[in-house]
Amino acid sequence: MLTANSSDRSIVLLVDDAPDSLGMLTDALEEADYTVLVAIDGERALELVERVKPDVVLLDAIMPGLDGFETSVRLKQNPAMADVPIIFMTGLSDTEHIVKGLEAGGIDYITKPVNPQELLARLEVHLTNARLHHRAKAALDVAGRLLLSVDNTGTICWSMPQADHLLGFDSPTAESSNSGTKPQAQLPSSAIVWLSDLVNSDVLDDNQHQTFQADTRSIQLTYLGRISENEHLLRISEATKPPLEEVLRQSFALTEREAEVLALVADGKPNKKIASILQMSPRTVNTHLDRVFTKLGVDNRTAAAVVVMQKMIAATGNDE
Repeated sequence: MLTANSSDRSIVLLVDDAPDSLGMLTDALEEADYTVLVAIDGERALELVERVKPDVVLLDAIMPGLDGFETSVRLKQNPAMADVPIIFMTGLSDTEHIVKGLEAGGIDYITKPVNPQELLARLEVHLTNARLHHRAKAALDVAGRLLLSVDNTGTICWSMPQADHLLGFDSPTAESSNSGTKPQAQLPSSAIVWLSDLVNSDVLDDNQHQTFQADTRSIQLTYLGRISENEHLLRISEATKPPLEEVLRQSFALTEREAEVLALVADGKPNKKIASILQMSPRTVNTHLDRVFTKLGVDNRTAAAVVVMQKMIAATGNDE
């Protein structure tokens, strides 16, 4: 699959069945130095992303056949498209349609007729955020904060590439299913038993961990919290490697709790989620963050996350 790395220009997938709209938007995007891929319906959009990964998708909500909402859902089922922003375009502006678009995987909603200047401004914001998220995720990944989520049966819902590698799920010979995606992988059987015991316990404590064997590796799984009724967030690391929290504690002279809070901030967790994971009040999270900001010499969580990313990239010798 080709990606945006094949060119310095960001790739926009424009999905719309209206010729006038396609022409106007294509001209505006190309004038702004974007590479534009065009699909006149949802099915063709799904076929296109199997060959080329776009940086962002502009998607008309109302189309004959496969509408934009269902197209978005199916795009997000493709692992390569999980982090690609989808912006809906439609004449429908009722709250129920906006909510439906967001629930289908959209990140923004623009009503027609589209104002090209507004569209370009929103595109730049979402592309910048996506790039920062990708770099932060990659930095955390190579630094040892390898995250994955699993359902109650131990089936992996999503995972970072290095987590796949550590579990041995990144084999190039893995067969594809009829839908074009790899079959769902599961945790090692002993880890599934451990997870089941945790999920079924009276008190589901965060930060419980256990060491398991995966192929020839000794790995450690740490329970970070419940995402939903049937999904849980885990961290995986080789048993011989220190977790990210310990690296941060030593690098920035943080307390154990401050390091835990900073690691979750760098992972993009909001204060409410951090409070839930670490079993503390949002007020306490803010208190820890104030101290962390002082020690890092920054004044907001975005700057703190950037400091962590830069530290991790420097530590791994990655200048990208």
